[in-house]
Amino acid sequence: MEQDELEEKVTMAEELILGLVKRMEVIESELPEFLKSFLQQYKETLANISGQIEKSNKRYDDQKISQQIDQVKDLVGTMPKVITVKNEHHHHFGAWSKNLIIGVAACFLITASSFGTALYLNHENNRMSANDIKFRAIRQIAPKWGHWADTTYSRNPKAMEENTIKLEVEALEKVYAEEIARETAEEAKQARKRLHSLKKKD
Repeated sequence: MEQDELEEKVTMAEELILGLVKRMEVIESELPEFLKSFLQQYKETLANISGQIEKSNKRYDDQKISQQIDQVKDLVGTMPKVITVKNEHHHHFGAWSKNLIIGVAACFLITASSFGTALYLNHENNRMSANDIKFRAIRQIAPKWGHWADTTYSRNPKAMEENTIKLEVEALEKVYAEEIARETAEEAKQARKRLHSLKKKD
């Protein structure tokens, strides 16, 4: 039994080696032709580039370039180190223009703060109206709970506020914990699927 398996493996190895030898022969026979076609394809481009370089070398003479550099150096040397500028026009803000600028800036600040305050108050008013409608709806559906909220708030508003904040925080923490549990369950499910698919491959 083991000898048959060994012979089968040796046969497979021989076939694999023969296949590799055939592929290498094909590559060796096709490689010179590929290199020839590659060089022929880019030979003309390289010749054009070398021709352009020779033309540009003939066009620009070294002596002309050095003469131009010397001329620029002479011009820079003759320029004064400090250039004085004569300013003939003087612009000043008069007393009336300073007051006008200060007044415009103050009006702008007052307008901007008034506009911001109006937007904030409008937002708060809309929020309070929505809460009022919600509370009235709850009072109609569950009068017992509406009465409880009214009496509890009228007895101790501070304690009601603290209790409400505490309940909201607890509700948010519960939702957050459920979300994390849902995510970890989903991740575990995906990990199991991955493991199952890997086992199938083996």
